[in-house]
Amino acid sequence: MKKASSSFFWFLRAIFRPVLYILYRFKFERNTSRGIKRPCLILSNHQTVIDQFAVGLGFDFGINYVASDTIFRHGLLSKIMIRLSHPIPYSKGSSDFAAIRNMMTVIKSGGCVGMFPSGNRSFFGDECRIVDGIGKLAKKFNVPLVLVQVRGGFNTLARWSVRPNRGKMRARVVKIVQPAELAEMTGDEIDKIIHKELSFNEFAHNRNAQVIFRGKRKAEYLESVLFYCTECNSMNSLCSEGNEFFCRDCGARVRINGAGFFEKTGKGWNIPGTILEWSHRQIDYIKSLDFSSYEDQPVFSDGNISFFRAERARSEELLGTGTIEFYASALKICGQEFPHTEITTAVHGVRKMSIYSKDGTFAVMAPHRINLVKYMICSYHLRNKALGIKEEFYGY
Repeated sequence: MKKASSSFFWFLRAIFRPVLYILYRFKFERNTSRGIKRPCLILSNHQTVIDQFAVGLGFDFGINYVASDTIFRHGLLSKIMIRLSHPIPYSKGSSDFAAIRNMMTVIKSGGCVGMFPSGNRSFFGDECRIVDGIGKLAKKFNVPLVLVQVRGGFNTLARWSVRPNRGKMRARVVKIVQPAELAEMTGDEIDKIIHKELSFNEFAHNRNAQVIFRGKRKAEYLESVLFYCTECNSMNSLCSEGNEFFCRDCGARVRINGAGFFEKTGKGWNIPGTILEWSHRQIDYIKSLDFSSYEDQPVFSDGNISFFRAERARSEELLGTGTIEFYASALKICGQEFPHTEITTAVHGVRKMSIYSKDGTFAVMAPHRINLVKYMICSYHLRNKALGIKEEFYGY
């Protein structure tokens, strides 16, 4: 594993600095990152699909980003990216010791490793779960630990969005921990620092900042991450149009305002004030649902999906098209059954879901507006319950 070329990254910065400002009003507060050199470990919270470019603008050297192995399956484009930037592949939803070995190789060669410790873009405005153990890894690397915070990204380009909103997106270095300090701390103590600095909540921040984000489609495709109507308990009736989000069954309706909060515009007294609060309500509902009552019928299903076999760094093989069905015991995809206790899942973006099983890695691609998040959440819930796992983890 080679360290990333600084010359290539200088070229990218010259292009992306004006582009990211024009498209997203993004700036990196460079006064917070001056003097930082390789080797180092850079960690950041993860809000948008452009975060790797946004973080890279803050530094004057190449960064080997740790990246989901799905980006290595796009043929010629992936080969060019690997050749130029040398990303480090890892598999979501599973331990990946090869990725750790590659990170160590880069650090020993005097390079910089860049990571998003949650391994997942924010679905609902807060940081996805930051895995424990990063602190132990940082201590082992024995290089400066640089913590970066991205703000305003969720309201600028939310995970389900296809168009950005015009507001203000910023990034800054919030803390640097030197090797001598790391040596004096335990891995758990370093983990606590990482959690404190990177567990960013967009809604809590903007309650005070009150940055206005302008856009005519702030709610468009929100039903691809929120699936539960808090008014009528339906899991298949939420819709979006422009800035409006509503239930076609009971008529509950809200609008996303300029600061990113819900405003009620129709029926619905039980609707939360934010997307994040809504996500907590749908988790509570799933935890209370009696899945056993469905017996041999699917809890929910969707058609018109594509089903693939996937391997790291190779193009995906199409196995068929058809229906994905969620049963109390298993996922059924194009007739193939995956018991919940034998798989883990991960949603990439909102339209793609990977299934990691003993028979290999598979992937589902769905059209816009189909919600794959509910398959992931419910599968984790039933898997953890069946295996007696007390940790409340739902794939994010």
